[in-house]
Amino acid sequence: MRLVFLECARRGLDRAMKSSGRTPNILRASCLLVLTLSTGSAIRCQERAEKSHVERFASQAEKLRSAERDAEGRVRAYPSQLRAWLDLGMAHLNLAELDAATAAFRRAAALSPFVAEPQTDLAYALWMQGKFDLALEAAKAALSLDPNDASAHRYAGRLLLLQGGSRGEAIEHLQKAVQINPEEADAHFDLAMAYREAGDTPNAWAQLRLLQSEFSEDEPRLLYIEGLLSSAQGRSSLAIDFFRRALAGDRRLPGARESLGIELAQTGHWTEALALIEPAARDNPQSFQLSYLYALTLMNTRRWGDAEAAARRAISLNPGSSEARALLGQAEARLASARDNHP
Repeated sequence: MRLVFLECARRGLDRAMKSSGRTPNILRASCLLVLTLSTGSAIRCQERAEKSHVERFASQAEKLRSAERDAEGRVRAYPSQLRAWLDLGMAHLNLAELDAATAAFRRAAALSPFVAEPQTDLAYALWMQGKFDLALEAAKAALSLDPNDASAHRYAGRLLLLQGGSRGEAIEHLQKAVQINPEEADAHFDLAMAYREAGDTPNAWAQLRLLQSEFSEDEPRLLYIEGLLSSAQGRSSLAIDFFRRALAGDRRLPGARESLGIELAQTGHWTEALALIEPAARDNPQSFQLSYLYALTLMNTRRWGDAEAAARRAISLNPGSSEARALLGQAEARLASARDNHP
């Protein structure tokens, strides 16, 4: 770019010398001075352009850090300003600094105890930390201050589902969220999941059809929900296909990997199911269903010792499960047989 600018300047000076009636040597000296000044200006302009380019295309992490520094500066300058603390909390959230985000939102809530927004943001930060009970408390506190806070309704509904709470209450919150803010796609997805978990298949399909009118047919979340609904109808092959397609579009889609593993186990695809259920059971140690299915897949892939340990884990989570106890008995019998055959 600098070379282009200098070439344009030189051509302009040549035209000026040809058209001027002044002494060529004097004009040439003047032109050299102009060229020198123009060159310096071009270099400075190019340096500014390069700096602007670097700033514009800086890494996302640096942009987030810059936003954090700006928010910290405003908090220092205006320690009683609600917006400064909210912005600082969001900056921390964007950098996955969850403890710092929670602290900032708590400070904002203390500064403005009658404003819903700090409680709503706090609910989200606590949710991201896995503190579901506290997050639900914050969401409900926000709703007590503003019953029309769509985000707080969505968080409350989602958290109730995550906790295994009242599905009816969760549906009420999510219905309110989509009524207040019908453009919020996440609330529609959550509502479809809530209907499915409550066994309300017609309304779950209705939400799915609504979402299908707004998203492409390859949207991973749509495929995942359709897989779940197909599984509930006993259409395992179709469900497996939907789960595979969902994961192909988003390898990190929450729940999709576990759902595919469960469906594969239920249809006897043991080796493939094990590859999915093993990490899922490790990441969700409090899930009885995953622990039991993990033990079952281990049994059917002839890993008797691991199956015994997994079955004991499942029983510790649900002592009344006759299926888990029967599975433990089978694993122990297989181990005893193996020891007798290889003393």
